[in-house]
Amino acid sequence: MGAPKLIILSEQLRGQKFELTKDVHTCGRVEDRDIHIPDPTVSTHHCDFVKRGDTYALVDHNSTNGTRVNNIPITEQELQNTDILQIGGIEVLYDCDDKSMTTVLKTQTGINLDGMEGTVSTVKKMDNASPFAKKKEGKSHAIIVGSVIFLVLAILVLSGWLAYILFFKEGSSGAGMVEPPRAAPLHNMVS
Repeated sequence: MGAPKLIILSEQLRGQKFELTKDVHTCGRVEDRDIHIPDPTVSTHHCDFVKRGDTYALVDHNSTNGTRVNNIPITEQELQNTDILQIGGIEVLYDCDDKSMTTVLKTQTGINLDGMEGTVSTVKKMDNASPFAKKKEGKSHAIIVGSVIFLVLAILVLSGWLAYILFFKEGSSGAGMVEPPRAAPLHNMVS
């Protein structure tokens, strides 16, 4: 059986390993600790790993940012294979050869599939979920088409009326052009 080890999971120190071979391993931010984790969220003497039988216990030393095992704050906790430790802000995997002592994390949902019979589904069919789904033409489509036709006819009528006024109403006075009014001579102005 190999010695248990700690494997850092956090990005800045990812993959760094510490083999646990002594009865007590000190852990902290300073270099003279057995397990040196140079991170500002780790206290100078953050915690100890103490051998207990075939495994280790994690003992927090009143650290500033605390110690967690599987996201539960602890002061002292016996470790099992695959436990996820949080030492300050650093995540660490506890890996030992004893695969019989494995922490199982399970997720629960509110969905119960045991009582389902056949292929009955209570989920409403969503025809409009696809961007390529066939569009249904209804009243709104007819209103839009009618409005466009009305606007086109209105524009045609208005442009015909404007053409009639400009070109035919004036008769023969300069091809429908109206002369602008003349300004009064400057010498007739009163000061």
